[in-house]
Amino acid sequence: MKRHPIPAETRALAAFVGTVVLALLAAVSQLTPEVAVQSVDSVPQLPSGLDELLLSRLSD
Repeated sequence: MKRHPIPAETRALAAFVGTVVLALLAAVSQLTPEVAVQSVDSVPQLPSGLDELLLSRLSD
């Protein structure tokens, strides 16, 4: 079985695309903290015993 080395141009393009994707994820993550805080704030409003119900369903 022959190994075909990846050309330098392909590696450079993959590194560039990876960098752009990481930059976009970082930019999006700066927009989401408000949503995350709102969802964490709503956790105490869940009905009591809901966590036990979910754990029992997951363990079955």
